[in-house]
Amino acid sequence: MISKLTEKKSLGKALTMEDYYLAVDYILNHGVNGKAVKFFLSLNSFGMSKKEVYYLAIAMRDSGRVLTFNQSVFEKHSTGGVGDSTSVVLIPLIASLGYRIIKTTAKSLVFTNGSSDRFGAIPGFNVKLTDKEIKQVIDKTNACILSHNGEVCPADRLFFEFLESYGLTSNINFLASSIASKKLASGARMVLVDVKYGYGSVIKKYSNAKKLAKLLKYIFKQQGVKCTIVITNTVQTIGDGIGNSLEVADAVEILRGKKCLAREIVTKFAIEMISSVNKKISKSEIREMIDIALDNGFAYNYFLQLVKSQGGSVDAIEKNKLFKPYHEVNFVAIKNGYVGNINSMALGDITRRLCSLTHNNNIGFRIYVKIGDIVHVGDRVLTFYYKDKLDLVRFQDLIAQTVNLTEVKIRPCKVIRRVIR
Repeated sequence: MISKLTEKKSLGKALTMEDYYLAVDYILNHGVNGKAVKFFLSLNSFGMSKKEVYYLAIAMRDSGRVLTFNQSVFEKHSTGGVGDSTSVVLIPLIASLGYRIIKTTAKSLVFTNGSSDRFGAIPGFNVKLTDKEIKQVIDKTNACILSHNGEVCPADRLFFEFLESYGLTSNINFLASSIASKKLASGARMVLVDVKYGYGSVIKKYSNAKKLAKLLKYIFKQQGVKCTIVITNTVQTIGDGIGNSLEVADAVEILRGKKCLAREIVTKFAIEMISSVNKKISKSEIREMIDIALDNGFAYNYFLQLVKSQGGSVDAIEKNKLFKPYHEVNFVAIKNGYVGNINSMALGDITRRLCSLTHNNNIGFRIYVKIGDIVHVGDRVLTFYYKDKLDLVRFQDLIAQTVNLTEVKIRPCKVIRRVIR
């Protein structure tokens, strides 16, 4: 059956909604075997129309449970960036302001961490919940974190593994179908998608980020779901930490009131989400509400409630036990200058390779500078946390080259490039 669909596509014919339902049903029953791989590779080679991207998204959405709620629910997605824990802050923040939010998460893509990886760094945190458990958690905390490895959108998990195996994680059509399928399956009525582009993202070009944004807007519009796309630049990390435990620890600091770049980006995300559904309050009023929630500990308390409701260890967070490094070494500036470039992709790749080998979340980096900062000889620019001393020997030279200085004054990087409402 799926071989006929492959032949149909190779002949230049458009596939129908029914065709995509048949294809998704096939991979659910047989896995991504040789015939399924040929089918998806034919989609990559011969392309997909806008309608076909929509059809694939809907077929994958319907591969498992499609959640429904009595009240409107938010969703947030990021296409993946190194050192970006904004979702960990945003979810309890939105919940603390009286709005319901669900987050379907995925494992890491190539050199970036996924939300599933980050929340997985909290001991005991469970992202595989039943319908009853999901509704119980949301009723209690206004929020819920859910993995696509569960019963919601199971076809996307198989599809996701195929994309990684065949190096197709940057295929815009596939990305749009994958993202939309999870968000639509979550029952959300308003979705904010952080589409990242640049050196530290799977999408390298701004033009491709815009293409993905347009496809997502089209898909969500067909389903009557409000959608805001924020296109962000990954020339540097948004947060200060790279690594699952470090990124959660960074998020906890922001939820406790820390002011930094990541907090400002989260604030802008939250303003976009709330203003899209509530026209009665101004953006300045929303910002004031956000500042109160973060500075007075309201958002932090909601985070603790969420962690507890999903089986996570509140003690690990309250007593700062999330991140327990074995060894650390500081890298310092060897000359005066301005920070001109930070190779976050290399740092993310090192972290992921070491974590995957050791299954350890206490590995990573902390970066103390942003693009445009002035540094002097001896100033600390980053810290490497590692377990095996051989890893330091192995990566020392590469790490030393990840932060480049220039004598020319550099403007600070603008993270948010465009907002598409």
